[in-house]
Amino acid sequence: MSQYSAAVPPDGHVRPEIKAYFERFYEISDTPDAHETYADMFTKDGKITMGSNSAQGRDAIIKMRHGMWEKVAKRSHKPYQLYAFGSGSDDIMLYGDVGYMLKDGRSTTIEWAAHAHFTKAEGELKMDRYQVYLDSAAMSNAK
Repeated sequence: MSQYSAAVPPDGHVRPEIKAYFERFYEISDTPDAHETYADMFTKDGKITMGSNSAQGRDAIIKMRHGMWEKVAKRSHKPYQLYAFGSGSDDIMLYGDVGYMLKDGRSTTIEWAAHAHFTKAEGELKMDRYQVYLDSAAMSNAK
């Protein structure tokens, strides 16, 4: 089983294509040079919010993503659980952790939660909103 495969409740509310989407999304997220591919996971006007940072639109998401890798040498997401807001919902809550190895040799692991909203765009499932809740100060306290 992949480290990117999160558990889902047995009620069937999380659609299989959303579960598969997140497996691919976090694998791409952990690939340092996959900035364009990462942005392709969002609609053209998609919005991403991570802590106090926010970006909307493809170019802004790519710029934000470059910044997310500025001090990071390696990143490893482990999503634990996905929850749908109801049967067939396009809204998903999820939580997991992410381990970081910083370029200065320090490392840390941070727990996070997120809310994602999906839509069909260009014939594919894409996020139009993705908000991550995490303790950004934890990066400063890396050991």
